[in-house]
Amino acid sequence: MVVKVNEKSVAAEPMNVGGARQRLLTPERVDNIDVLLDRLTLAAGASTRFEPSTKSLAWLHLLAGEAKLETLHSRDRLSAPHSAVLPPGFPATISTDDGASLLHVEIPDAGRLDKGFSNTTPLFTVINWTREPVLKAKSDGRMRIALVSPELCQTAAIKIQMVIYPPGATASSYHHEGAASFMYILSGRGEAWANGQRLPIQPGDVVYFSARERHHLKAADDSELRFLVFYAPGEFKTIWADPSKASAWISTERDINGYQTAQDERERRAFSDGLMPGPL
Repeated sequence: MVVKVNEKSVAAEPMNVGGARQRLLTPERVDNIDVLLDRLTLAAGASTRFEPSTKSLAWLHLLAGEAKLETLHSRDRLSAPHSAVLPPGFPATISTDDGASLLHVEIPDAGRLDKGFSNTTPLFTVINWTREPVLKAKSDGRMRIALVSPELCQTAAIKIQMVIYPPGATASSYHHEGAASFMYILSGRGEAWANGQRLPIQPGDVVYFSARERHHLKAADDSELRFLVFYAPGEFKTIWADPSKASAWISTERDINGYQTAQDERERRAFSDGLMPGPL
C-alpha cells in the first residue's frame, strides 16, 4: 500500500553535533522496509560522522548549502548537485561552515538486496549529477540521470536516479516486479497515482510504493517536476499496464547543460592510465 509523508510533518530530533534529524522512512512507517531515509540539517560550523557497518551501505545527497566530505584518503567539497556512496565499513565525516541540509539513505543489510554483495565491494563514489549522461524519453522531454547504478558504484542493492518532468508531462501506468520504489520531491508540483488513488505531490514529499503496486506520476501543467527516485533492490522488471505506451529512453551522450559528461572524462583518464583498452 502506498505511503506518503511530507518532511514538514516529521518532527526534527536534535543531534549532538549542532543539527537535527528527520526520520522520513522508518520500519514504523513502512512494513518490512529495507531502506531508511533521513533528512539532516546541519548548523553553521557543525559536522557529523557516518560509520556504515560491514553489512550496510550509505548514500548522501546535498539538498542545500555547501559541505566538505572527508574520508581517510580523500577530501571532497560538496554542493547541491553532489551525492556520495559510502561502502560498507567506510567511515566519513561531513562538515559545513555556513550550514547545509542533506538526505541520508542507509541500507542496513545490503546483502539482502544484492546477491553479489559479499563478493564485490561497492565503490566509494562522489558524483555531480549535472555532469552525468542524460537519458531522454522519446515521447516527450522527460529526463533521467543515474546517481547510483551497478556501472557507477558496483552495487545492485539500490538504484537511484534524478528525474525531471517538464510541465504537464506524464508517464503511463506501470509497476515493478522484484523491487519497491520511493521518491523524494525536490521541486515543482504534480500528482502521483497509486492503484487508482490520486495523491497531490509537492517539495519535501516522500512517496513509497511497494513492489507490484501500480503507479505513475504527472507534473502540473504550469510546473516542472524534479525528484529523486530509489529502487530497492536495483535489479527489477518494469511491467506496463499498456505495453504500447511503455516509456522508451535514449542517451543524449551529453550532460544536462549539453556538454561532455564526467563519464567521458573518467573513460579518457582510464585510457591514459592503461586501465581500459584503446579503441580498435
